This record gives sequence, C-alpha cells and structure tokens, in this order.
Amino acid sequence: MQNEKKKVKRFSKFLNNKMDYILFITVLILLSLGIVMVLSASAPSALSETGKSYTYFIKQFICAIIGITAMLFISKIDYRFYKKYYWLVYAVSVLVLLLVLVPGLGKSVNGATRWIKVPGLRTISTIRNFKNRTYNFLCRVFIRS
Repeated sequence: MQNEKKKVKRFSKFLNNKMDYILFITVLILLSLGIVMVLSASAPSALSETGKSYTYFIKQFICAIIGITAMLFISKIDYRFYKKYYWLVYAVSVLVLLLVLVPGLGKSVNGATRWIKVPGLRTISTIRNFKNRTYNFLCRVFIRS
C-alpha cells in the first residue's frame, strides 16, 4: 500500500513540473517561421517532382508535431535526472559523429562525408539531381515558349 502511494506521488510530481512558457512560445514561433520557409523554398521543386507543392511542407509539419510532443514530454522530466547519464549521452554523441569517418559507412557527396547510411531510410531527392534539373529546364523552356 505504501509503495503504491509512493509511485502515485512520484508520477503526480512528474506531471506537476512547471513549464517555461516563454521558451515554449519562442520555440513555436521559430518552428512556424522555419516551416513557412520550407514551404516557400520547396514548393516549386516539390511541384515539379511530385505534382503537389505541399509535399515537403507536410513532411516537415508532421515531424514538427512529433517534435513538439516529444518536447512537451521531456520538459516534464526533472533536469537532475539527466545528471546521472550525461557522460553516456556525450560519449554516444561523439561516437555517432566519428562513425561518419568509417570508410564505407558514411555517404560521400562531392568529396564530403555527410551522413551515415541507414538501411530503410530514404534520402529526400533535391532539385540538384540531374534528372530533376533536366526536368525543370524542360518545363521552363516549354512554359516560356
């Protein structure tokens, strides 16, 4: 009985942690501006690639919603809890950064190793791809004619 009360008290303490509303609103404003920038920058290329100008915007918006949800959940955790694990997180972060330098593991583009190849994850094609450049060039030629 006493153990259950402790668990309930711990859980209610978890939910009653105060949130920094100024920081939250600042994050929302910056996130909104970023999503609008993604829309304005990617609408023409998304339209030429997929036929829908909101393709990248929708992906970015869904990721933003997932990120906000994760942020709200993590913000309820007391920061002292992280004190125990910061060295582990630091070591894992440095290890992942160094994994890019392992030959055959990183993805090289124009001589720079940029990302780790993860099976199952697909990179978003950009307008820089030859196929897309040719397609956009032909679209401009036929539209102006």
